[in-house]
Amino acid sequence: MEAVRSPSRRREPALPTLLFLLFGGAFLVLATTAFARDTILPGDRLSGNQTLVSKNGVFELGFFSGGPGIYHFLGVRFKKMPRTTPKFWVGDRIVITDLLGASLEVFGSSLYIKEGEASLWWSPVAGDGQPPAAAVAVLLDNGNLVVRDQANSSRILWQSFDYPGDSLLPGARLGFDSNTGNNISMTYKDFTHNGSVSIDRGRKNGFVLTTDGHDLPGTFPDWMVSSQDNGRSLVLNYPDSSNVTEFLQYHLGQVSLMRWVEEESAENTSGWVARWTFPSDCKSSGFFCGNFGACSNNSKCDCIDGYEPKYPDEWNLGYFVTGCSRPPSLPFSCEADGQTEHDDSFIPFDKLQGLPYDPQSDLAESDEQCREACLSKCYCVAYAYESGCKLWYYNLYNLSLASRPPYSKERSVYLQKV
Repeated sequence: MEAVRSPSRRREPALPTLLFLLFGGAFLVLATTAFARDTILPGDRLSGNQTLVSKNGVFELGFFSGGPGIYHFLGVRFKKMPRTTPKFWVGDRIVITDLLGASLEVFGSSLYIKEGEASLWWSPVAGDGQPPAAAVAVLLDNGNLVVRDQANSSRILWQSFDYPGDSLLPGARLGFDSNTGNNISMTYKDFTHNGSVSIDRGRKNGFVLTTDGHDLPGTFPDWMVSSQDNGRSLVLNYPDSSNVTEFLQYHLGQVSLMRWVEEESAENTSGWVARWTFPSDCKSSGFFCGNFGACSNNSKCDCIDGYEPKYPDEWNLGYFVTGCSRPPSLPFSCEADGQTEHDDSFIPFDKLQGLPYDPQSDLAESDEQCREACLSKCYCVAYAYESGCKLWYYNLYNLSLASRPPYSKERSVYLQKV
């Protein structure tokens, strides 16, 4: 006879388990949403995998990648746009190698970038020099990260708008800041080039674009900037509509007001379009056509043989400064297999008005030795020999084609064949 089973009794969880589920679960929720706000309070820390979000969700601050690789930097980006949108770097673009160990914290009157227990950067204190009892860091809806007195929100101790890097958001200024006494300029730096955009007080809305020591004077349109402090500073105006997103970008010899265009049709792609650009043609700047881009006789940019636009959509819209690159299927041989030798083929590029920027001298005493010197170095992309050997690594800028032959030998550059 089958035994009769009694109804099973549901085992009630013990009190400690209930407490854990209630309070521990709440803690987990808080841990993942702790920085779904715009402020870092004294004693708080923003860890490497967390972000601050401005009050109305316009901007987001965190440790973001600057491109391919393992390094991260503290920066601000547009919250509701694709992750590939520009980042506005904060804190002198301090390199973060351990993302999980990185943090952003407020101590005393300053904001600190830390990796582990090491302080990599901290914000200087502006103002009257009297330290507040406590400070807070707030990400505003204009993209400005400010450190201010917790008891007096109008007292700004430091703000990211005073250190714009290579990009300027509306509401930020160039020129003299009467609050700090600093002269604010846009700056650009990479491994081989540097430059700046600073105002020229001698001309209305005037500025000077400097790249590798080459100065080029320009003028901002009246609709784009507003003069303040009797012409000592220029503020980038906000767009004419709240639905429009713009920022000013400086990239290797060219400054552009970029606007986000949202395409409605499936055939078109949303992206950044240059609403205003200086200089406006490649004859005015050796950096206009970007890396491996050449200025042609009709003042248009073309990629040199074997190269293709790095960002085709931008190139097709007439924004060339991002330049050209080798096809992904054709990396440098040393990148592909660990060797330091190239294909031994070079092609002459002998229709230049002048040599590319930033050649490096070599002790080679003949054309053949110069060629061999380039072959022996992984990232040598070109060489030229005329009363001395010149090598170019990584980049080729200032490629401007001469209008007619004959072309002199001293302007012949031999490019590594792609």
